[in-house]
Amino acid sequence: MNDGATGLTQSIRGFALSQAEIGLEVGLLSSLPVSQGVSKKQWSGVCMLSGLRKRHRNPWFISRDWISRIRKEFGTPDIVHFHSTYVPFNIALARRCGRAGWPYIITAHGGMRKVAQSIRKTKKTVANILFFRSYIKHAEAIHALCYKEAEEIRSRFSVERMFIVCNGVDERLFNIEEKLKPAKLGSFSNKTDLMLGFVGRVDVYVKGFDLLFKALSELKSRSNSFSCRLFVVGPFHTKKDEQRFNSTVESCGLNDVVKYLGPKYDDDKWRHFLACDVFVHTSRTEGIPMAVMEAMSLGCPCLVTPQTNMADVVREGGGWVTEPNPESIAETIESIYEKKDLLKVLGQRSRELMRARFTWRQIAEQLAQEYVKISQRTVK
Repeated sequence: MNDGATGLTQSIRGFALSQAEIGLEVGLLSSLPVSQGVSKKQWSGVCMLSGLRKRHRNPWFISRDWISRIRKEFGTPDIVHFHSTYVPFNIALARRCGRAGWPYIITAHGGMRKVAQSIRKTKKTVANILFFRSYIKHAEAIHALCYKEAEEIRSRFSVERMFIVCNGVDERLFNIEEKLKPAKLGSFSNKTDLMLGFVGRVDVYVKGFDLLFKALSELKSRSNSFSCRLFVVGPFHTKKDEQRFNSTVESCGLNDVVKYLGPKYDDDKWRHFLACDVFVHTSRTEGIPMAVMEAMSLGCPCLVTPQTNMADVVREGGGWVTEPNPESIAETIESIYEKKDLLKVLGQRSRELMRARFTWRQIAEQLAQEYVKISQRTVK
């Protein structure tokens, strides 16, 4: 885990800070070396434990000293909560926790779903056999972010003890539009009737950029009068993603339609959310995408695929759901274009839905109830 703008980091931060806010004692241990770790200023109320100074030579084995270190800096935890999936340090620490009698739970953040398992399939199959299934087997429970993720985990890994608690959003986002102005996109926004935006990790396959680009290319070929553009904000997942992103934009003839703006952080990131008319997230797989929840909280209606696990929430908030193929995406964007005069009203509807049901405090209270159930079960 690091201080970047990834959805995973934002999710972990939200869980930890909100739990501390409702009175739980929370300690945070980064699975990355200190130089890549987290800064304490962003984690008020959370006990920051001393993390790795360098990577272990054998990442699947760690010293028992880690248990002593946690006891010394934080005390004996009632529950250890691991985030993410194929992290060797987490799996090694979980074995140490088991030997110390510390119950633990795992939040997979989408990593145990079917499509995620197909990425680097051979490595994950070997890891499942050697380490991962044992890690899951000895967990007190698996925390899923939505019902669909829970279904897939249960069927693929024969997990029985599960609970579902969604991600949440920071309440300050609901009023941030009063303090910040949308980012200026210069000449790129000239003569554009519909500005689409994406903010997040740029993983071409997982996030479905190839599908989105083909849809935009199809729309462009149909009519010269259709004025729709897309800006993309965020770090590339890999160098290969950067190459594939640029080559696909070129091959689809979208150099004048798609603009990559690089990573943005803090208020600059929020200004770019505010700069789009519709937020797009055409993913092939997700846990629960923080970026979609943030966009809705900022009053931006969303276009998503069912694989984001946000379909019902997005529809309820006035947004759109499309199948993950270029034809469906193109048709949905056309229907949005026809209703572009209603986007502000639909955005307000999205914001009110987030405010009513998905604040981090509400989520923290739900998670605390699950912790109590687990603690009661393990004490018996």
